[in-house]
Amino acid sequence: MKRINILTIISLMAMPLIDFAQSHRECYNTVSYCETDRKAGFTKNMQSLSGAFEQGDTSEVQIIVYKNMEYRISICSPSNSEFLGKFQFKISEDINKGVWKETTIYVDSTYEDENYDTHTVKVPKLQRKRVYEVTEKVRYDNADDEMSQDFVFTSNKTRKLKVKVYVPKAEGEEMSSGLSGSSYACVGLLIEHQPGVISGFSR
Repeated sequence: MKRINILTIISLMAMPLIDFAQSHRECYNTVSYCETDRKAGFTKNMQSLSGAFEQGDTSEVQIIVYKNMEYRISICSPSNSEFLGKFQFKISEDINKGVWKETTIYVDSTYEDENYDTHTVKVPKLQRKRVYEVTEKVRYDNADDEMSQDFVFTSNKTRKLKVKVYVPKAEGEEMSSGLSGSSYACVGLLIEHQPGVISGFSR
């Protein structure tokens, strides 16, 4: 009897893990079903991703964009029609900025009194040092762009960007996907690219 109880407990503990693994398998190729913009000349980028996420999840990935290339970033969840137009995503960049910082240090100063005796005292001295701080700069937020589910841009230099995706919640509704775990949604992050337009004459 004890053996049955232990097995039952183990099975119940394993169910969420099995459910999550199965959800990931079912979501493996979600990005292939995202709407592309081939007519505009874009090609799917190998940095595109798919995954299973719980409602309300937030995920951040890092991508590299190259100088003079045009990119299109879009979010989709083909199996969850209730999420259409509801994904929020931000594109940001870590910026190294040099700033001057001032600190007060105390140094020895020697003087002679009226009796010609030598004394040493500590006096304040202002010291300036240039340090570099990393700040995150948001380059794009679709919440400021009527929740557009895609964004097209050209980079003027090669850089690392962070894409942060906010998975919405189905308010008072059951998930419409066919996932084994009803709380999971298949999400695709589609990244497309093509050569950008370079101004000026060329040979």
